[in-house]
Amino acid sequence: MPRVEMLQRQVATPARAPRSRNSRGRKSAPPQDRLTQRALFFRRIKRSLKPGLWILGAGAFLVVGAELVRSLPGSSHMSQPASVEAKVLPEASQMPAEHSGLLANMLADIGFRITDIKIDGAVTTDATILTRAIGVKEGDPTFGLSLEGIQQRVQALGPVQSATVERLLPGTLVINVTERNVYAIWQTIQNGHVVFQLIDKNGNVIPDQDAAAAKRREPSLLLLSGVGAPEQANTLIPELKSYPQVLSHVVAAERVDGLRWNLILKNQTVVKLPIENEIGALEQLASLQDSMRLLDRSVEVIDLRQAGRLVVRPYATMAPSAKNKPDEWQEGQ
Repeated sequence: MPRVEMLQRQVATPARAPRSRNSRGRKSAPPQDRLTQRALFFRRIKRSLKPGLWILGAGAFLVVGAELVRSLPGSSHMSQPASVEAKVLPEASQMPAEHSGLLANMLADIGFRITDIKIDGAVTTDATILTRAIGVKEGDPTFGLSLEGIQQRVQALGPVQSATVERLLPGTLVINVTERNVYAIWQTIQNGHVVFQLIDKNGNVIPDQDAAAAKRREPSLLLLSGVGAPEQANTLIPELKSYPQVLSHVVAAERVDGLRWNLILKNQTVVKLPIENEIGALEQLASLQDSMRLLDRSVEVIDLRQAGRLVVRPYATMAPSAKNKPDEWQEGQ
């Protein structure tokens, strides 16, 4: 029975599956672990924070550098007193000048240089003098300048009443100027020469100003002369402004003996005001102008020095018939 035994052995032994040539040497892939929702969430946050961290780091570097330079000698910021800066960074305030210049140049190399200088409010101040006082040019390090020093130099200019200086990063310098208001022109004599100077409302002389240019800009400026004229201008000019029909004819005023005023009109007529009750004389003069156009007449003198009395003197070259005219104009009250 050899064949029957052979068949039984074949049935009992399982057949082996044929091996593929391509499967030789290939390892089975390891099982993959799935990330949880929480892990995926934190991975996304980590990726998104990388650019922000770089920006935050750069910003922190710039802020710290700016604070260091601001606290250095010669680089203080006008909006923060030097005493406050010293409390914040005491060690930086004692840094030598060469170190401050080195730091300013380092910041300049990364773009902190002056590219624009803006000046506001400087109408009458000479541009050349103002530029020299500022002492900054385009290309200078933004942090290599003293805002306080610029402010002090600009405020030292005659036409300037006050000034503020700001530094706008990365490279803009802003100077806001408030000029002294011109109140009148004072004619005086210095070293035998006639000099015209501008004065403010308080009678102070405004140096470094062109009186002729100021007169062209503002034709209504009065010309004052005589000792004490600047100090008394803030009394006379408001009184004249109360009577515009009189002020429109006045071009100059002369202080006589430090006691009273002579007004010079456009037609060269001289109006003599009294020592006392100056405002009363101007009121009388305004009334006469309204009633008889007195200020438009060609006369040499209108004398109001005596209270209640008006004397009008014509020019000596007028016809004899006209010379009698003043007697008709004399008024008694």
